Amino acid sequence: MVNELSIQNLQSFTLLGLELSAGLEAWFTPLWLIGIGAMLGLVLIILLWLSSQLLSKVDRINMLLEQPKKALLIAAGIAVVLSVIVIPFRLGSVSMPSTGIENDTILSHLMKMIGLYLTCLFVAYSFLVLAWRRTARELPLILREGMLMPLFLIVCTLAAVGLIGTVVAPDTSGIVGSLFKLPSSGVTSYQFELSPSDTPVAETVDISVGDVGGMEIETTGAIQASFTPFDQLPEHFKLDDITSDSIYRVSPYEPGILETITQGEDGDLTAKSVISKIYLSNVGPDPATVGVFVRYVPQYSQVVCIPVTALGIVVIFLVYIVQRMASPRMFAVALSTFKSEVAQPLFALVVSGGVCALIAFVWIPYNTFGEDIKMLKDTGLTLILVLSIVLALWSASTSVAEEIEGRTALTVLSKPLNRRSFVIGKYVGIVWTLLLVYLVFSIVFMAAVAYKPIYDAKEASMGTPEWQTCYLEMIRLAPGLVLAFMEALVFTALSVAISTRLPLLANMTICLVIYALGHLTPLVVESSMEGAGFGIIRFFAQLIATVFPNLELFNIQAAISAGVDVPFVYLGWAFSYCAIYSLIAMLLALIMFEDRDLA
Repeated sequence: MVNELSIQNLQSFTLLGLELSAGLEAWFTPLWLIGIGAMLGLVLIILLWLSSQLLSKVDRINMLLEQPKKALLIAAGIAVVLSVIVIPFRLGSVSMPSTGIENDTILSHLMKMIGLYLTCLFVAYSFLVLAWRRTARELPLILREGMLMPLFLIVCTLAAVGLIGTVVAPDTSGIVGSLFKLPSSGVTSYQFELSPSDTPVAETVDISVGDVGGMEIETTGAIQASFTPFDQLPEHFKLDDITSDSIYRVSPYEPGILETITQGEDGDLTAKSVISKIYLSNVGPDPATVGVFVRYVPQYSQVVCIPVTALGIVVIFLVYIVQRMASPRMFAVALSTFKSEVAQPLFALVVSGGVCALIAFVWIPYNTFGEDIKMLKDTGLTLILVLSIVLALWSASTSVAEEIEGRTALTVLSKPLNRRSFVIGKYVGIVWTLLLVYLVFSIVFMAAVAYKPIYDAKEASMGTPEWQTCYLEMIRLAPGLVLAFMEALVFTALSVAISTRLPLLANMTICLVIYALGHLTPLVVESSMEGAGFGIIRFFAQLIATVFPNLELFNIQAAISAGVDVPFVYLGWAFSYCAIYSLIAMLLALIMFEDRDLA
């Protein structure tokens, strides 16, 4: 009797107006997945710390970083070896035809190779840094200073959410089981050659229906396909014609070719069934090459965010340590800048105001007839971007321009610190400040977006959505946050460059002009094409497109409106654009600061 009352009380428990049995599960489960990723990240950091302690005792590698140039050459050699090992796996991987990866240009393949090598170089150099005796000795101090301490608190908070979520989340065993199935997920392809014939041909396949996340058929001719013999299909059932004009997409959750396995002889097909035959008929006049591509995913494909979250935490941890140990003088400037900017009242005002606004946006009626969540995403991303740019401009002006005007920079540079380390250190310190702000904003905003479908359903007197719906809306926001951070990095570099010569007011004015023209660049270029008869219009359009960054590359408003995902490849190209433009801005900053009279 007591147990029944306890269960009833537990089921009536509400948090933020959500019933535990439905609303709380739907809202909390996506956050729980992020929390599990944070827990995994903490475990990996502990393993890295133990590895550093062990590697520091190996005599042949624990002193390599004492000679930086030699260590960099060794890391470059290790990166080459790692790249050679990884490349065959990349070349042997199969992708779905709809991704268009097979049709990539030479430039795309070259950029991927460069990205792979740089990743391997970072891994190799991080290994040498962790193996250094000095790193093992100072690692406890590193974890308590600068950016890593607030990062540690944020990760621990998320890990606590992961622990609490084990009580709230549904089917935790199935979700954890899907996590262990991630390594076996991927794309499997089958290639067949068909001659023109009216008789269907049975080809051998091995498709596990329960793990199918998508299927596509690509052909050079005109064919029909079925998983059930053609003569055993019901008379009213009509197969679709598959041609070379487009890729035929098959979903196990929608009517299509997979419907034949239930319309035909295998009416009791279960999720664990295996398809061993596919029946193909070439209805065209010419021979056809048919490719069947099957994408396997775990039962809960959402678990992919767990290793991604853990990897992101580890990367931030390694970047911080490598930066500190490889360039201590530059890091000292960055650490001082980070501490001073975090202590500023503007930092607390931006963070607190932004968090309150992001939470309040959930309850604001947008009057969009069921599309409020899209407006929420666009409004929140714009707010985060504007607040981060304001913080970057203020930080650059106070830490660079005011120190130059107040002769503080002259005192700092009188020490064994060159001007390059001073400028780069200021930039890195501001970037760490922005990263901390973005981490706080991202967690709050993603939680708000995950709750929005539940709130909208409640307002519309509809049923509570599944947690997968909340997760999908939340995870689609992640690329927008990453792209907004990239845009903030570009503005930080520009602001630091301008601050070497101009004060705050001029800095904000110039950056405001760059922000406006940068987002208008596509429209300006398009208008110049329409006014092709006016040479002056084309000239100014090309000038603006060349000098000013195309900031629309970092805007996902179109993807939000269409409700589509941002591909990972696009993030790679956007990061390349961000890195190149930031590098140009920092080179300009070094040039302008090199001959600046500080006296």
